[in-house]
Amino acid sequence: MFVSSVMRARASVAAVSRMSSGAVTKNMPAGFAMNKMALGANTQSDLAVANRGLLAPHARHGGVSVLGCAIAMVAVGGCAQGMGQLFAGMVVAIARNPSMKDDLFTYTFIGLGFVELLAMVVIIVSLMLLNSE
Repeated sequence: MFVSSVMRARASVAAVSRMSSGAVTKNMPAGFAMNKMALGANTQSDLAVANRGLLAPHARHGGVSVLGCAIAMVAVGGCAQGMGQLFAGMVVAIARNPSMKDDLFTYTFIGLGFVELLAMVVIIVSLMLLNSE
């Protein structure tokens, strides 16, 4: 394992030295793609080899965006729990003081609006994470 990585490193150094001497090769390691473009590789085949490397400009990491979306969606469960606690508190408050029923409904629905807004923001952010690059 170690020997193969040493051999790859030597081949990379050799490829860089060949490039700097003017002999640009097409069998370059992927990590040196930007160096190849910087040294004047201007033919289509050279640019195709350079763009195939690790430093491709539009590499999409789909798994990471799905993971970020799933982690953000955990907050929707917290919003549901908040709604349940809000209405549970309203029921307890009405049981203790039935004459405040109208005011408690008003305050509960104002709180419900804030919790729903938070849930919508979380869903929008998670969809943005899902479609991000």
